[in-house]
Amino acid sequence: MTGWEPRSEFLRELNAEARAEARAEALVEGKELTLRSNVGELLHHRFGTLSPEQTARLQSASFDTLQRWFKAALTSPSIDAALQDSSETQ
Repeated sequence: MTGWEPRSEFLRELNAEARAEARAEALVEGKELTLRSNVGELLHHRFGTLSPEQTARLQSASFDTLQRWFKAALTSPSIDAALQDSSETQ
């Protein structure tokens, strides 16, 4: 239903909160997709085609992991070193 507006103030506020939350979630998802794409492009540019296993890891990585991998991809000597989990380095 387009153009529908709640009649009560409570429902208007609830509706506004839901819309704001949806916009915030979409923004976070967009940033994550962009970062995932950038990490993949950087790894491909530096090291060549990613294996299916590496691609799967990239697709399932968290935002924090993607940030670490982006930085690591800039200086790592290999794709395996760039995609190394922090728990593997300890």
